[in-house]
Amino acid sequence: MKSILKSIGIFIFALFSLTACDSGVLYEENLACEDNVWKYEDIKQFEFDVTDTLSPVNLFINMRTTTDYPYSNIYMFLYSTYPGDEERKDTLEFKLAETDGKWLGENSGTVVEFQGMISTGGRFARAGTYIFKLQHGMRENDLAEIIDVGFKVELMEQ
Repeated sequence: MKSILKSIGIFIFALFSLTACDSGVLYEENLACEDNVWKYEDIKQFEFDVTDTLSPVNLFINMRTTTDYPYSNIYMFLYSTYPGDEERKDTLEFKLAETDGKWLGENSGTVVEFQGMISTGGRFARAGTYIFKLQHGMRENDLAEIIDVGFKVELMEQ
């Protein structure tokens, strides 16, 4: 009986140890697109506070599409607002599929998950609130087959 209880105790300890591991993700949020359509005027906003200005971080764009997404890429506008109201606008392009139609993201049934790196090893210059906004930059106003769009900040592995 003691050996069974000891085994259960070790299992529970191992389970908590695995779930307590720090994955290095400082911020991650994914925002859904209504009816799987990302409208041009639907600007996705991501806002978070930064206290650590010493650790290098990686910034990512997350996106989930259906396999019916009609393009092999996507253009996005990234609007960044830093503490002190400094603003910046960048145009990003992410390749989502090869020319032969093979998806570059993780494919699970009819859903494809992409994660595009937009910055690696940078540091936040100042503590405070950072705001990042994403707007699609494709030619059509209603971009079909986009499930959700997200933003992720993680500590860079050293």
